[in-house]
Amino acid sequence: MVVLDPPAFVKRRKDLMKGKEAYRRLNQLAMQLLARDGLLISCSCSHHMPAEDLQAAIQSASRHLGRDAQVLEQGSQAPDHPVHPAIPETAYLKAFYVRVVDA
Repeated sequence: MVVLDPPAFVKRRKDLMKGKEAYRRLNQLAMQLLARDGLLISCSCSHHMPAEDLQAAIQSASRHLGRDAQVLEQGSQAPDHPVHPAIPETAYLKAFYVRVVDA
């Protein structure tokens, strides 16, 4: 198992493209450490990095390695970090629980 919980790579909207690539590279490095059926937990606290983009970075990382990433579960923030409906920036924590298998 490898757990990735880096600091925010995308602090401003203009950093999104660089941040996506950083998340892809980080996930790829983590997957190289995993044996078949290894578990990867990949998190992001970057508000400007949507969950869909983090999932795409994970998928891209697995394709670069010729492996398959199977999302087992998607997580978000716990009750001690409530999301305010009028403030979208408060929905910033995301996590993916992924099984990494050989293709």
